[in-house]
Amino acid sequence: MMKYFLLPLILFLTPTAYGAVSVESLIDQVDQYRGYPESPFEVTLLVHSKRPNKPVQKYKLAVKVKGEKSIVKFLAPARQKGRAILKEGNNMWFHIPRTRRVIRISPTQRLLGEASNGDVASTNFKNDYTAELVGEETVEKTLSYKLHLKATSRKINYATIDLWIDKSTGKPVKSNHYAISGKLLKVAFYKAFQNTESGEKLHKLLLVNPLRKGQYTWMIYNNYKQVNLPDQLFRKESLNRL
Repeated sequence: MMKYFLLPLILFLTPTAYGAVSVESLIDQVDQYRGYPESPFEVTLLVHSKRPNKPVQKYKLAVKVKGEKSIVKFLAPARQKGRAILKEGNNMWFHIPRTRRVIRISPTQRLLGEASNGDVASTNFKNDYTAELVGEETVEKTLSYKLHLKATSRKINYATIDLWIDKSTGKPVKSNHYAISGKLLKVAFYKAFQNTESGEKLHKLLLVNPLRKGQYTWMIYNNYKQVNLPDQLFRKESLNRL
């Protein structure tokens, strides 16, 4: 099966505050940099994956998002063109073109590779984690607020996440993603942002696999666009007609 790719995961917020700063306002700022929390949208995603002693694997994806639903379609390379991933809440399906079979993806399969299905098919922090603001730290030479996120369900990709947010801009800086055992599975660095008609958005995300030295993935987001997306697009039965 293909290797899986997209961006860290969804949070449920508690009214915790650190000094005069609330968790809600911090996450609201982060969400605005990572998509359109209140509006359906689409974005083009380039994925460049590197493993030691192997050539870089490159993918081009079209991502459409509406609330908690998202669909990811492979545009390149040619051997994977037309493949699609559908995510609805904690449920996820995978479809290969020229077949009528739609495969349900298990939680284990979601964590394959440097980036997971959950990373590719999730774009905001809203529903799946409780968030606590635990202090301030300097990471990546940036004074940041540190948030600790705890999953509300075992079905969610990562049991906990530590998230650092630039104190001056509200931009995400770094996030660590952990298994239920406490093992660090992934480190994400939010490297670049780009100007759009509706403000700055995430442009480059670097995902590092701490368990395998020299293994990493670049995710490059372009062409953010707010669009009308029909509900029927996000149905499992629609994957055959993409």
